Amino acid sequence: MFDFKSKASRQLLVLGALTFNVWGIAHGAPLTLKTTVTDISGKTQRLPTPGQKATVLVFIAHDCPISNAYAPEISRIVADYAKRGVRFLVAYAESDFNVVGARKHARAYGFQVPIILDSKFRLSHAAGATVTPEVAILAPDGHNLYRGRIDNRFVSYGKKRAQPSQRDLRDALDAIVAGRPVPHPTTTAIGCFIPE
Repeated sequence: MFDFKSKASRQLLVLGALTFNVWGIAHGAPLTLKTTVTDISGKTQRLPTPGQKATVLVFIAHDCPISNAYAPEISRIVADYAKRGVRFLVAYAESDFNVVGARKHARAYGFQVPIILDSKFRLSHAAGATVTPEVAILAPDGHNLYRGRIDNRFVSYGKKRAQPSQRDLRDALDAIVAGRPVPHPTTTAIGCFIPE
């Protein structure tokens, strides 16, 4: 298990993230992430969550209009899959956001899952997330089953479809719950950039 407070764990996590960014994205190598994080309520969250078919990390930013536009769909996906063995956590990938702001934003946008502050971007970088919103699905052993967009509603920044024609996160979760391989393990998310 990683403990973000220990220097050796941070160095190993950074090395793993750099290895993933150099080799994983370019060469399709799977990311493995096993760690614990503390949510904004002070509770320890294990990643991946034990006893679940999958753990979904949803990376957002409170001031990203695309993240905010996806809040209702994120809540619908949580409602549809939480009872099917899928655990969700929302991670605010922003350096200058605090617990009070996260609670207020999460309440305003209806997030009823554990909330994490990723203010140093350790979790988002380790998961390979580059924009908000972007999701990473972890298998029970911690390897990455899917990373990318929620759906294809946004064609580019500022340009969107009325309805998505591809629901990538739902397709990935349907496959996982059914015990099948994820059809497209990586997609390109459109959103607000996460600093490197």
